[in-house]
Amino acid sequence: MKNLTIDTDLLLLFKALHETRSLTLTASRLNISQAAASRALSKLRVIFSDNLFIKSGHGMLVTPRAEALYPLVQDSLTAIVQLTAPPEQFDPASLVRVFRVGGTDDGVFTILSRVLQELFSRAPRTQLDIIPINDDLYTCLKDGRMDIAIHPVQALPPDFHEYRLSEEQYACLVRKSHPLAYYAEKGQAPPLEEIRRYRRMQISIQQGGKPRYVVDDVAFLTPPPQEEVAMWVPYFLAAPLLLTETDFVLTLPRKTAEHFAEIAPLVMFPSPFPSRTYFTRLIWHHRVHHDPAIQWLRSLFVKYTSNKAEKPIA
Repeated sequence: MKNLTIDTDLLLLFKALHETRSLTLTASRLNISQAAASRALSKLRVIFSDNLFIKSGHGMLVTPRAEALYPLVQDSLTAIVQLTAPPEQFDPASLVRVFRVGGTDDGVFTILSRVLQELFSRAPRTQLDIIPINDDLYTCLKDGRMDIAIHPVQALPPDFHEYRLSEEQYACLVRKSHPLAYYAEKGQAPPLEEIRRYRRMQISIQQGGKPRYVVDDVAFLTPPPQEEVAMWVPYFLAAPLLLTETDFVLTLPRKTAEHFAEIAPLVMFPSPFPSRTYFTRLIWHHRVHHDPAIQWLRSLFVKYTSNKAEKPIA
């Protein structure tokens, strides 16, 4: 291969010459001068180290090398057309794809569950792979092991995007016969000193051997004093049934607490720190920012879980 580049114009000239066997007809078909067509043929001969098309009488003969190249040239031109064609209209019904979503069991229970019906009714050939969140969350999103994740992160690395789905508050759960259940009936938060008369159950999700995501009624991502904790639980969904057997107090995101109070004999009362809030976020890497399928999936989360007052964060 000589120090010349081959471009679409040269490929089109090769194709036309092979089909017309005439430099004049080729120039007319491509709307160029015969001299320009002749120069282009000279470039092709240098690139492929072959005469390719040889003048004979009123036409041109095709060399064996040109015959071998012709189907490759056709394939190349077809690929170029496909490469530069505008994207087809996205149709969920014809989508065949595995969506990989990162999240805790709490996120799956309270957030992802809301989008399932429309997801699978409109895209019945898709599959959903729920992946636990760990230390390598950002790496998983970047390299494609996850498409999106549900996580209340506070700050993102470069090249990541987020959407604030909803603002969350905290609430406390106790069993129905708990002495603090009185406050649930009144819809009031007990004084902090009364809560501290009872030991705590603590959600503590281990990541890399360390508790990286904990929920309490004092500060997000900060555990309560260790001496107040009777039990650490690594899964949200295990907590409500365990709580029914104790006098422990469990602090959770309010929506999660409401669900648990519906499925187990538990009651909920407001956190004594009502000003403590955080945002449930949908996060993804720029790699899939313009992916039509992921854009559609994100739209389902926004449709069914978003706080309407929130704006997307770029």
